[in-house]
Amino acid sequence: MSKKNRIVYDKIKIGNMMKSIRKSRGLTQEQVAEQLGLAPRYISDIERDKTKGSLDTLVRLCNIYHVTPTYVLRDYLNTSDYKEDSQLVGFYRLSKKEREVVLKLIEFMNARKFNKKEQFPI
Repeated sequence: MSKKNRIVYDKIKIGNMMKSIRKSRGLTQEQVAEQLGLAPRYISDIERDKTKGSLDTLVRLCNIYHVTPTYVLRDYLNTSDYKEDSQLVGFYRLSKKEREVVLKLIEFMNARKFNKKEQFPI
């Protein structure tokens, strides 16, 4: 990779991102810590960039928040794949019923595209 295409950074800082995502999910640090089996202080330290946490913790947080690591690290990656990730975040902000409707619509469109006879019950 050439220097021109490389992203330059001193330290990966994802704390504000993780805090914002957690709050958008309506979760407290205590709730997240309980789901992970960690101390709330540890979640606080991650959100304040006092610690990076482990890769395992990042993946587990992403699973709880319904985001991908690519979405969280997008400012540090040389890729634009995070656009799809941000759409997934929007999808998971929908209610369960709204998500079901979207999934049925996708099934219907795929069936139509491939000339399959498919009902479209909602």
